[in-house]
Amino acid sequence: MEATQIKTRTKELNSPEIVYNIVRCQSFCRGWFVRRKNIYGISKKFKNLQSTFTATVNGYHMINKTPIKESVWEEVNCDIVRSVCSITDEANGNHASGKDNRFDNINVSNKSTKTDGNNVSISSYRLSSVCNDKNNGNPQEILNEIEKRDKSFEYYSILIRNETKNNAKIQYAWYIIPKNYYIFKIDKLTPKIGQKGKKKDEVVGWKSKYCDITFSMSSQLWHKFNIGCIEKYKVCSTEIDNSKSKINYSQIFHSFSDTI
Repeated sequence: MEATQIKTRTKELNSPEIVYNIVRCQSFCRGWFVRRKNIYGISKKFKNLQSTFTATVNGYHMINKTPIKESVWEEVNCDIVRSVCSITDEANGNHASGKDNRFDNINVSNKSTKTDGNNVSISSYRLSSVCNDKNNGNPQEILNEIEKRDKSFEYYSILIRNETKNNAKIQYAWYIIPKNYYIFKIDKLTPKIGQKGKKKDEVVGWKSKYCDITFSMSSQLWHKFNIGCIEKYKVCSTEIDNSKSKINYSQIFHSFSDTI
């Protein structure tokens, strides 16, 4: 009797209607998983924040003359996306490797830098644990270490600035870039040989087409590329007049202390 019931249930589960519904459900789940981390959907959402980006960056410079960079960008970036994203896992200036913020289901590594002509250099991990002056390291072990640290996030949120003389004008551009974009993928490392001084003809680091590691600079990984390589990932931009007089903290307190 029990065997007959199991057989009957198996036939029911294998019915065309149930199989069809299961397949549709699986297809929907796969589609949702792809869409939630799809770069085009993310870019579209953030491009709609142009006015918020402009207002936030200009608001920052109503108080500060110093450009937006490093941990400040982490906080400013959160202010920009707060109206359209749930924000969790904020780094709050903690310089641990990898993820800095989580926007909805997207783990983000915040980076900031300034242009040198059309060239861009972005600092990444310190790799002295796997390569240094005393131990040059093994290329594959270095690549494994980079890959391990990269696992904590999916996208770079990069703020790039172009400064004029004395920072009178600053142009800012915000980019959202997949971490597996070709300029960040390192498939091979070759030795970097010293050209002069005490280290001439010795291994002083490692390099590839778009990256550089120098032992004397704490074995820090630097990504280096032409800004044109990432143009398609730009989501917002603005220019600020940094020569205007600034509001000080005392003025802010006296203006808003009764309303907060």
